[in-house]
Amino acid sequence: MTSIATCKSCGAPVIWCVTTTGKKMPVDARESSRGNLTLERQPDGELLARYVEPGTGTHTSHFATCPHAAQHRGHGQGSLPGMGA
Repeated sequence: MTSIATCKSCGAPVIWCVTTTGKKMPVDARESSRGNLTLERQPDGELLARYVEPGTGTHTSHFATCPHAAQHRGHGQGSLPGMGA
């Protein structure tokens, strides 16, 4: 089962995933017809987020939709103030 977290900046439900480069990324928990990410469960249980053409994915990075995303830019992996895991 996927654990749903809450963005402490805007209150939106998010899913923490790992990108193909190994970085943690919050993804909107709600599916989107305009999504540019696909999510796949890995053997270790983590969700891998892969970028695809917009509109062909099922989800969107929360960095693209959070009204407070600019607050979190440039902090580096693992130190995203206001984001709860």
